Amino acid sequence: MYFVWFDNNPKKPVGTKIDEAVLRYRQKYGKKPGICMLSEKVQVGDFTALASNLEIEVKTAKNVPQNYFWIGRDE
Repeated sequence: MYFVWFDNNPKKPVGTKIDEAVLRYRQKYGKKPGICMLSEKVQVGDFTALASNLEIEVKTAKNVPQNYFWIGRDE
């Protein structure tokens, strides 16, 4: 199951959006997520350092709309 986060602010870096989504997931579920799915239009390579800092895997997928972030755990 995924927590869906939407942020279409063009002035905010994608890394910040992921960070905010992860924070909200932790607040809501009391656990840290393991994965963040993004639109395949986003370049994942730009976020590998952020992902390692957050200890989260960042992937792209065709079915994730742009400006949406699917945060969750593979359990």
